[in-house]
Amino acid sequence: MDNQTSRSNFWILSLDTLLLLVLGTAHLWFNPISSALTITLMAVYVLLNWIEPKMPDEKEDSSRRDRFLFVCRMVIVLFVVIFAILPPLWLSVSARLVEGPATHANDGLIQTEEAIKFLLKGINPYTVDYLATPLAEWRGGEPPWTPIRGPLYHNAYLPFLFVGSVPFYLLINVVLGWYDQRILYALIYLGMLLLLPLVTRRARDKLSLLCAVGLNFQFVYFLSDGRNDVVILFGLLLTSIFLTRQNLFAASLILGLTLGIKHLAWLFLPFYALYLVGDDCNRRRVLRGGRYLVLTFLVVGVIILPFLLWDAYSFIDDTVLYLIGATADSYPTRGWGFGTLLLAVGIIPSPESPFPFGVLEVAFGIPTLILLLRWQWRENTLSRAWIGFAVFSFVVEYFSRFFNDNYVIFVLQALVIGALMSPYRWQTESTDVR
Repeated sequence: MDNQTSRSNFWILSLDTLLLLVLGTAHLWFNPISSALTITLMAVYVLLNWIEPKMPDEKEDSSRRDRFLFVCRMVIVLFVVIFAILPPLWLSVSARLVEGPATHANDGLIQTEEAIKFLLKGINPYTVDYLATPLAEWRGGEPPWTPIRGPLYHNAYLPFLFVGSVPFYLLINVVLGWYDQRILYALIYLGMLLLLPLVTRRARDKLSLLCAVGLNFQFVYFLSDGRNDVVILFGLLLTSIFLTRQNLFAASLILGLTLGIKHLAWLFLPFYALYLVGDDCNRRRVLRGGRYLVLTFLVVGVIILPFLLWDAYSFIDDTVLYLIGATADSYPTRGWGFGTLLLAVGIIPSPESPFPFGVLEVAFGIPTLILLLRWQWRENTLSRAWIGFAVFSFVVEYFSRFFNDNYVIFVLQALVIGALMSPYRWQTESTDVR
């Protein structure tokens, strides 16, 4: 009977193998050589799945051979992901070099590059407009495929996105003689791949995470387009790695830098703060958590305060009023959220029309946040913090003025990471086993 069961299970593919096959094949149309290599690696991976279906930690006594086969699987997945990333990224970068800086890139990437140049010239990226930059010639866009005017007058990103890019801009310009922000994003993407296996203990979850996050077609597409969501994901992952190693100083420092890049990262803050308290809400732990939260806010202050002192009105106009529809050339209602449905039925007459989305965000977001924090408190793990962050982000962004396609995929990535992350606890991590 055991032999019959073994033979019948021979053709069953594990979760990581299925993810590799299903998600990996979506990237086979960019380059025949990389596609052939990918197919070869995937075939070897399936063979390894049949030769040894169990991971080393799924056996009572794992051998050196088992660990070697696991390393082989990890290397295969990493190479498949790299083959998925590099061809479309290089196609976009090289085509842009030929056709000009206003082509083959997202408007946010073009604006970030120009903000770096402004900063190096001593010009405030929030005060100046972008009419004399390649952004004025940009003709791309998202559905309904029309560029918006707002980025010509407003830089919505927080300062550390371009401030932190300055050293890489200078170095890459010296080495290559030209610069494309996607080179930095690609390096960060590779860094994210190295961090993913560190947030879970189970060997199969490590492989599944790499496949599910690294091979998400939309996420790879957004990287080649120049979206910056990978920077936030990397920052939150690095913060989490330091939390698992109980290094609150480094975690708070990295989180502060991440909060200084993009508004979406701020939605992680309440779950992070609750995680710092631990399982027992006593005075000592609350004070400890508050101390490190102060460090996080000090880092944010160091990033933002110079621009507030430089031109407070322009900074607030660009990073707040522009996004909520309270200034000239505000960001229009668009994306995949509730606002698009209101446009479709005519409740909002046009994408530029004002609408109290903030009321909806508060009305739905606050109850959701309270429920998620209570859920996290019952089992205060890092995994629940990530899942709570993903769900809370979805609710807030769904009812915001815009819920762009890359935001949807970012939320999905955060949810997958939370679902596969080991349930690390502060100060009880060593006794917590998955």
